[in-house]
Amino acid sequence: MTFLNCKFIGSNAVGRVSLLALVISGIVHLQACSVIGLGDDGRGKTLADLPDAKIPDAKTKVEVLDMARIEQSYQRALSAAEEPALRQQIMVRIADLEMARSEKAQLDATDARRQYDKPIAMYNELLAMQNNGTAPAKGIQADQLRYKLAKAMSLDGRNEEATVILDQLAQSNPDSPFMAETQFRRAEKSFADGDYAAAERNYDAVVKGNNPELQQNALYMKGWAQFKRGDYDLSLKSFSGVLDQLIGHAVNPQDVDAALNDIGVSKANLVKDTLRVMGLSLSYLEGAKSISDLQVELGSRRAYEYLLYQQLGQLYLEQKRFTDSAETYQHFVQHNPNSDFAPSFSIKAIDVYQQGDFPSLILPAKQEFVERYGISSSYWTERKGAIGENALAYLHQSLQELAQFEHAQAQTLKAANKADATAAFARAAKWYREFVQTFAKDAQVAEMTFLLAECLNESGDLVPAMEAYEQVAYGYMDQLRGADAGYAAILIPQQLIQSARSLPDNRAEEWQSRKIKNALNFADVYKTDPRAVVVLAEAANDLLQQNRYVDAKTIAERVIAWQPPAEGSLQFTSWLILGHSRFETEEYAAAEQAYTQVLNLLPAYGKKPGAPSAQQVRERIAASIYRQAESSLEFGDKNAAIAQLLRITQVTPDTEIAIKAQYDAGVYLMDQENWTQAENVYASFRKKYPQHPLAATLPAKMVLIYQSQSKWQQAADELVVMEKTSKDPDVKRQSLYMGAELYEKSGKRAQAIEQYRRYATEYPRPLANNLEAQFKLTELYKASGERAQRTYWLQNIVNTHNRAGAEKSDRSTYLAASAQTEISQTSYDDFNRIALTLPLKASLQRKRAAMESAIKGQEQILAYGVSEFTTDASFKIGEIYAQLSRDLMNSQRPKDLDELALEQYEILLEEQAYPFEEKAIEIHQANSQRSWKGTYDAGVKRSFEALAKLLPARYNKTEARLEVSDDIQ
Repeated sequence: MTFLNCKFIGSNAVGRVSLLALVISGIVHLQACSVIGLGDDGRGKTLADLPDAKIPDAKTKVEVLDMARIEQSYQRALSAAEEPALRQQIMVRIADLEMARSEKAQLDATDARRQYDKPIAMYNELLAMQNNGTAPAKGIQADQLRYKLAKAMSLDGRNEEATVILDQLAQSNPDSPFMAETQFRRAEKSFADGDYAAAERNYDAVVKGNNPELQQNALYMKGWAQFKRGDYDLSLKSFSGVLDQLIGHAVNPQDVDAALNDIGVSKANLVKDTLRVMGLSLSYLEGAKSISDLQVELGSRRAYEYLLYQQLGQLYLEQKRFTDSAETYQHFVQHNPNSDFAPSFSIKAIDVYQQGDFPSLILPAKQEFVERYGISSSYWTERKGAIGENALAYLHQSLQELAQFEHAQAQTLKAANKADATAAFARAAKWYREFVQTFAKDAQVAEMTFLLAECLNESGDLVPAMEAYEQVAYGYMDQLRGADAGYAAILIPQQLIQSARSLPDNRAEEWQSRKIKNALNFADVYKTDPRAVVVLAEAANDLLQQNRYVDAKTIAERVIAWQPPAEGSLQFTSWLILGHSRFETEEYAAAEQAYTQVLNLLPAYGKKPGAPSAQQVRERIAASIYRQAESSLEFGDKNAAIAQLLRITQVTPDTEIAIKAQYDAGVYLMDQENWTQAENVYASFRKKYPQHPLAATLPAKMVLIYQSQSKWQQAADELVVMEKTSKDPDVKRQSLYMGAELYEKSGKRAQAIEQYRRYATEYPRPLANNLEAQFKLTELYKASGERAQRTYWLQNIVNTHNRAGAEKSDRSTYLAASAQTEISQTSYDDFNRIALTLPLKASLQRKRAAMESAIKGQEQILAYGVSEFTTDASFKIGEIYAQLSRDLMNSQRPKDLDELALEQYEILLEEQAYPFEEKAIEIHQANSQRSWKGTYDAGVKRSFEALAKLLPARYNKTEARLEVSDDIQ
């Protein structure tokens, strides 16, 4: 009975059942005496022996009955009915049947002929009855009839007539529950007719009404009506209301994108359209000023305010109103100076100047950008430099352009001997310095620092210039400019020395030390430079004691290279100093070579007090090689590092460092995933150093090595060792679990089951791992076909989760729901297997008991609230009611009934089955409606399929495009 589900019928399901029962009982009463008789005629049980029909406690829906039969029953009832209220009720049912029939005929039609004459005539007749004084029957009010009549007319293409009826409804029944949609349709008609004032009024009525489904669209269309009327200020308020509803929950501008994602594509497009029309409205008013005025009037919309400026600025740009576009972006920045979007809007303004070809405005705008967002700005300080990647990149570009412009200007002025050249160099230095301070790790920082030094030198600011040169020469070690910078750093102190001697605070000694330092640095760093000057230095040992390792190394090298050669003891000492100096300056390969020379000279010259022993020298050699390995690691060359570590075990095998080196070599081999060699290195380590403390850490590493080579069983065996030997409870627990996983992976099912069983039994906490172990057991027992054990652990998962209390998690809930789903399948299958046979009462009792058990099982699944299983359980509950309804209709019939008695029996069976199918439809509809919120899985899909069978006219019809598809629903 598809028409019974039509939302235009005012009565509820119980009312429909009661009226149908009244119709049928009237017919039966007229014929009962002659057909059924007054007593037992020897034919056995009759319809009177069936239990009384009753409505279950829960809301129900029933199997679809044949429309023609129902209509015939209503027609017979109408002929027999005399009471006006009853006649109205029957006529409404017949009219609704005709409405449903017309809808089906329209769907099946191949032409555009009228299909709704009958329901229109009947609704008009009912209205005429009420207009002529007939009191409306309960649930059959004039507004309901007018609404149905308007719908029928609209579906039949009689739009003008439908409009008249809607107007009547609005005038005569202002408090009707259909008023919101009525006003919305009236507003649409007015809008389409160009009557925007009327459209605005009607949309406003919907906005102020109580229908949330229509309010948002009504508010949006109200804004359009105001826009069409030229009331741009009012339209902005309406559209702001739409934005408030859609993305007003965004607290900060950074939340707007997430808010747009949250509302979905359709509503995001509505936001886009709303912004577009708001941009047009703003352009017709005072532009950006209107935005700030709107914020003052309505209250700040800071979260999405930037979208309004962005929309308006882009609109102006598309219209080639470049000045207006740039001023819009600047207006935002002026009113929102601390906004995260302020830099991007400043960039947009500069881009507009470039597109509009305003070169005179670009450079000042970039200077303002640097001053507003640069490292010296409050904007930068408040954000600790986190101004955004785009702003940072633009700052990088702007600083270069500003510095290069001022530098070029200064050079031009200098060439012309202009006095302004010094000031121009100072301005260029300002931008170079800000670049260096802002981008200290940039690839261009050495070049920019050199240019900074040049400009400072030209402007007469010598001390900062010297420091900048030193940074280039010895800080950045710049290959292109380092030598020139280093040499300049020697010349500037000489100028400072000459000027310092004439000043009261004589700093000549300070500058002299600085000059010597720079000269020695220059000689060390830029040895091949023809300008290099070798200067005398302190004694090597004193320099070493003062921790001046670079100078000490230089002097030691001179001593070693001295011609004729120095005596052996001096060379022995120099090699030792050189070794220490190179080690401290991280020249580890050279330090190794120096210490090797010391070891060679030690027997002849190492007998003096304070001389190191041979073992001490070997430890220093080992340390130098180890540091080489570390350096190789810093440069990302692990292969070289590993080779150097293993070389220690060959060159100095008797050192403590050799043990650590072999161990570390294994670590880096593992990092490189060179599992075979790592396995060999650690096997050798175990053999050579079985008692060393590091040997105790090898099982964990061997686990990873074996895992990475897919040697699952060997890895599991190592974990067994860890589980037995470790004193750390967490390590023991984790080793047991991981061992179970690896035994499972290696195909050792018995060992895996034993490990998982132990874990599930011995370690109830943490709950998540305990449940995963139980889950693994169910899967392993499933694979081995051990059904009883699998069922035990499935039930144990449910019990464990239910006892977990506050420790419950999404995963534990999922596992419990999954287990309960499988457990409950048995009662569900038992219910489906029970057929309704004679005697019906006995089989129905069994069926109902099985039904209660099956529903209880599915309700336990629903209690977990896991979508994947909730939709399936909801489907099964719906199917339980549907199956019971079908089983009732398919139950065995008494064989001794005549035709009329059998028909009565059929009717009573339908009354019994009807509520269960209504309940099934209700549950399936509720389940299918989850798709509205984005859930469309197998359970929802199956509910749709069930509804297609239960309500085919609604859920199994072919869609068609109709001109009136947006009319009354």
